[in-house]
This record gives sequence, C-alpha cells and structure tokens, in this order.
Amino acid sequence: MFSFSLLLISCASAPVQEPSAQFWQGWVYDDIPAENTPGLEIGSITMTAADGVEVSTGEQRDEARLGLWTFEVEPNIDVSIRVEGPEHYPTIWRAHTPSTNGFWYSGAIFGVKTATFDAFLESLSELTEQELGQSEGAHLYGEPLPLTMKDLDAWTDASITVYDGAGQVHDAITLVLDEETGGLMLPGPEPEPIAAFVATDLAPGAIALVIDSADGRSSVVEYQAEAGDLLSAFAFTLPLESP
Repeated sequence: MFSFSLLLISCASAPVQEPSAQFWQGWVYDDIPAENTPGLEIGSITMTAADGVEVSTGEQRDEARLGLWTFEVEPNIDVSIRVEGPEHYPTIWRAHTPSTNGFWYSGAIFGVKTATFDAFLESLSELTEQELGQSEGAHLYGEPLPLTMKDLDAWTDASITVYDGAGQVHDAITLVLDEETGGLMLPGPEPEPIAAFVATDLAPGAIALVIDSADGRSSVVEYQAEAGDLLSAFAFTLPLESP
C-alpha cells in the first residue's frame, strides 16, 4: 500500500533487532488542525489490519494530556486507523506501522467534526450546483502534498477516480486554490495544480482511490468503509519519481 502522508513517518528510538510489538504514539487533534485546535480527549481510536481484523486499540496513558494516544503495534504492517468522537465523522486513515518504537508528527492524525465537514459539503453543493452528502454513504476528502516542482506539474490535470463498495465509478470533484482569497474554487480554463479532491455518497464496503498523475505516476489506496465514514486522503503524496 502506498502511504500517502509523509507526516506518518516514525521517529525511530532504537535499532531494530527482532520483530516484536512496538509502541507508536502521538497527538490526535479534535478537528482539522488549525491554530488552537485541541486534542481529541473524548472518543476512541482503533487500528485494523488489511484483512479487517482489529489489531490494536489506542490508549490515553497520560491523564494530563488526554490528546496523546498510544498504540501497541506489530511492526511494518499496513493498517487502517479509525478515529471516532461524539461530534465527529468516523475518520479513516491508511498508514504503515513503524519498525520500532516511534511517534507520528502532531497534525498527522485527527478526527473531523461533523459540523466542519457538513459546512464544507454545503459550500461545495452551492459551488457545484449539486446535492452532495445527502445519502448514508461514505465520503472521501483529500489534499495533495507536492514535494517538488515536478509534483506540482503532475497534479495539474491529474485523473482522480473512486470505486465504491457497489462497484460504481466516481470521478472526484477537484478544486484549485483561489489565490485572492486563499480558499478553494472550481478549476478555471487555465490548467492549475489540484489543491483538493472530494467524492461523496459512496456505497460502503471496499473503496479504492485511484490517482493517475499527469506525468504517468499512479497510486491506489484501498479503504474498508462503513456508512457515514469520512475517508482521509489528507497530505497525499505521489510515488517518488524513478531515478
């Protein structure tokens, strides 16, 4: 699995000797990180392997810092992380566990409040003149994280497709940056790098996000989604270019 977020790279604390259970921990935010966003103190975080079997439950081991969560994990496996809270969409992340004890960087994992994403869907519905988010299905939201100037070019005119649990094919809604306001807007006549992409009302089940960049690089990320889930593709990076 391609890990889309460089923010999930672990900070190794000791050389690897033999595979065993490791501790992976970090701050989990209560909403999309911004200035003064608090940690997620009330909720749950669970981790499942690729086959859907739960492998770890996040624990709050520091009563003075309840936004700090810890997993006991098997090293070097692909996992899904489900973040849930009382006012949140269940937010699903894909990741790869570290090879040794480690930390994820602050801002790498967070829940998304229902009010935050519903307000975004309402604005997007007005922008696209479509009724979005009206079903009990899952939704997907992503933001590219270009690492080079070539990545910016690659995200320009990239093809983003989502296959839902019923086998339906959805072309993601793509948005670009409005440099005047700093917000998002629909693409204009001139090519611009994609700043965000969205797919809504997806049938639950096995969902695949497929990204084909303009320079030929491709990525596939698979999720197991339940009704009402928000599938996270925040900070999505393309595969590294071949030498």
